[in-house]
Amino acid sequence: MARLSTGAVTPPPISINLSRMISRLHDALIKPDPATESLLRRSSYEREKVAENIEYARNLLVRCEQDALNIRVQTRKQETQTDLLKKRQAIERFAERLDELNEAAQIEEEDGSSEEEDLLGEDTPSETDDQTSQSDQPLSNSLYDNGDPVPQVEPEVEEPVPIEEPSGLRSRFPQSQAQQAQDTGMSTATTEALLTHNRTEQEAITASMLTMAKQLKEHTYGFAASLEDEKEILLNTTATLDRNESGMEAAQKRMGYLRTMTEGKGWLGRMMMYAWIAGLMVIAIMIVFVFPKLRF
Repeated sequence: MARLSTGAVTPPPISINLSRMISRLHDALIKPDPATESLLRRSSYEREKVAENIEYARNLLVRCEQDALNIRVQTRKQETQTDLLKKRQAIERFAERLDELNEAAQIEEEDGSSEEEDLLGEDTPSETDDQTSQSDQPLSNSLYDNGDPVPQVEPEVEEPVPIEEPSGLRSRFPQSQAQQAQDTGMSTATTEALLTHNRTEQEAITASMLTMAKQLKEHTYGFAASLEDEKEILLNTTATLDRNESGMEAAQKRMGYLRTMTEGKGWLGRMMMYAWIAGLMVIAIMIVFVFPKLRF
């Protein structure tokens, strides 16, 4: 009895995988440790991995719901459907939590980009002053080294020295630009890898769906052929039953005719029948015992 009950309650492998996946997603999204939560907030790749796990859990849930429809025991079917409904609600809660993380990460990225734009828009007066002083110093040194009196030179209108922002940017933000380029390269590679992975999964799912459609079509044709064969058998059986029914009706009519012949004429007819039987018996006895003794 224990062996039978254990075998009846054992869940299928798909349900076990779904339960494990929901447990992992619960630990990662609902009750994460600080390291996992910070990693999900900072890394878009980890969030995309979690999104793929949520989609995989949904596919497992759909398969479990399809299997639950084939359960014949009503109590077990209701329990399974209730459990699957709770799991669907948990998956929807995981998806909402992931959307919240994506929105928070997007807001942080927008704040970081606005701060970088503010830093890039600031002027660098110290560097421009250094450049102007360096440009004036060689001229004064060359004039005093010759020993000649300084001629009266008409003042010329000096054009303002343009501020070389790229040099200032290189000197102030070299590490941030390199890190930004590295992050951009990593995000591009990650996006390409995810697109390739999703494309491969989509092709595999499409191929499996085509295979299932072909198998379903073949099963449908086989079922239709078996129905045609059984239809002929049913027609033959129906014809045989009709013949048997007609034979039974004919026998019933004969029995009714005999009944009317024997009992339809009442008491006088029955006595006449008994008289005929007695007369025939007397004639038979005479033929057997009396006629052989007669000599002509």
